[in-house]
Amino acid sequence: MTIAPETPLNLPAPTPVEGNLRLAAAIVEADLTYAELAEQLQVDPKTVERWVNEPGRRPYARHAHAVARALGTTVWDLWPAMRPKELAPQAPAVVPVPPVLLAAARDALSRVENLDLGTASPTAMAMHLGSLSAALRTVLDLVDVSGVTG
Repeated sequence: MTIAPETPLNLPAPTPVEGNLRLAAAIVEADLTYAELAEQLQVDPKTVERWVNEPGRRPYARHAHAVARALGTTVWDLWPAMRPKELAPQAPAVVPVPPVLLAAARDALSRVENLDLGTASPTAMAMHLGSLSAALRTVLDLVDVSGVTG
């Protein structure tokens, strides 16, 4: 019995020491070789190997999207540096709220939550609703002035 030697292109994708570990892991997870992925993308297997092993090497956008589709992931998961700056995850803006405003908002909310709707007069309900509305309007104005949008 003779066993045909495997060519390097038919071996499972090796894990790079340097390079794109995310891409290498995605190829292994998809149970593909460089040659199989290259065949799907209609590129040279050496090209796929370069994308994986050469640090900073990225494919053209059309190939990057095709790779992501073939591996069941996103371009940004494979090449985070390709993510446009405006889409990059950012820390949410923190709006400082003055303690006096926080206390007034908590007080208004507490009064509305503890209001017995069965026995409260329409005037009392209107007053509590008005104080809550004013507190919310102030908080929203503060957020709008700070440039935070929802």
